[in-house]
Amino acid sequence: MEERIYEVLHGVPVNADYAVDATDLDAEDIPQSRIDDVMDLLGNKQGSEDNFLAAKLLASWGYQEGLFALNRYVDDLGSVAGLIIHRIYGYDDTYRFILLALTGYFASVSDKGEATRAREDIYNPISKIILFSNAASFEISDFFWLVEKKGFLEYVPALREHLIEIIDQSEVRRWKINDVIRLLSKVDHGFVSSFLQLKGKVVGDFNV
Repeated sequence: MEERIYEVLHGVPVNADYAVDATDLDAEDIPQSRIDDVMDLLGNKQGSEDNFLAAKLLASWGYQEGLFALNRYVDDLGSVAGLIIHRIYGYDDTYRFILLALTGYFASVSDKGEATRAREDIYNPISKIILFSNAASFEISDFFWLVEKKGFLEYVPALREHLIEIIDQSEVRRWKINDVIRLLSKVDHGFVSSFLQLKGKVVGDFNV
């Protein structure tokens, strides 16, 4: 990747010491010239690394252009498969990063006073990612704060199905099972209690 493009997609200003990476930048630390440059990269061929990273960044900053591009990636599973690999375990982590960008989109648009629209905008892609994660290793707990803290209970049915699909895979999905049980125990305790009883399990069986 060219140095200029790398800086556009990843650079963090020296004064923005609060930001872990470019997706965390506040609006006042993102000049219009940089936004324009990222928009230009969004025009590159879909499936290219530059296009995907531009979409992810713009969505995190609250731009619908980035959101729409990520939606296309969510609908086209193979186009970015393997682009981001988990640094320790080596599995495809790309969709976790899309999920992070979607939660960033919600936070950024909410800060502009449009939380209701943002909530609607992210529902379909997040629901699809939950479904994908039923048969994949990537984790989805990065968005659980929306359910627990913001009360986005529209995701509960998909999360119930997620638990049903992965609970018998504790050897390889223990972290994920633990995460979703802990969340649902807070927002849907009756389901968790009855489902675990049906499976002959208790919460402690999935401690990590």
